[in-house]
Amino acid sequence: MITIAVANQKGGEGKTTTSLNLAMGLARRNLKTLLIDMDPQANSTGIFLNPETVEKDLAHLFQNAANIKDIITPAYNDYLWVAPSSMRLAEMETVSVNSVEAPYILRDSLAGLKDFEFVIIDCPPSLSIFTVNSLVAANFVLIPLQAEKFSMDGIMGLQQTISSIKKRINPDLEILGALITQLKPQTLLTKTILPVLTKYFRIFEHTISDGVAIGESHLAKKSVYDYNRSSRQSQEYEGFIEEVLNELKK
Repeated sequence: MITIAVANQKGGEGKTTTSLNLAMGLARRNLKTLLIDMDPQANSTGIFLNPETVEKDLAHLFQNAANIKDIITPAYNDYLWVAPSSMRLAEMETVSVNSVEAPYILRDSLAGLKDFEFVIIDCPPSLSIFTVNSLVAANFVLIPLQAEKFSMDGIMGLQQTISSIKKRINPDLEILGALITQLKPQTLLTKTILPVLTKYFRIFEHTISDGVAIGESHLAKKSVYDYNRSSRQSQEYEGFIEEVLNELKK
């Protein structure tokens, strides 16, 4: 089972979009995939379920009131399942952070799952206990970010967190790479910043361009492939997933 945490402490970088379309793209390739929504905003959950009416979610896991098998539910197709979130999860942060076992809750729960080939974790836009749990449980970190100055400003904090967790808790954690999202390829800013980003992370060759198909697919509660297969963003995510799969074979 390969577990990928999609993380960036800055909001608006494309974490949820990337998590959704990566998980759905893997499921479309008949690879059994679990999408874990670790963000209390529950945007990933909302594509498949109503977070307000879900009986059990990740808050129950952090309360020790349920295990992961009690929470996960079938989603998109036979190959995609989701571990839902809700605003209740935010209430658990102050409770969980005081526990010695807090960083290991998700990792320990996933140990009981054997029949998934991939686990994709949509992390919250912060370095909270939920992001720490995700990085402790993961084999790889995928970092979506824009080719913008403010996107670069938070990179050092994320790097330090990843390095600390790798050193102290999860020595097998590796950075899979950075995916450039909402790309405006002809701008001077993009041409200036992209070479700088390569000094920090491996940058995937495929990038996701700026466009309306992504936002419209969210409103339609569909993957970008199902919403508009001919869109540029759909083709870019397809290419990105193939690049991920090839990278994991190395």
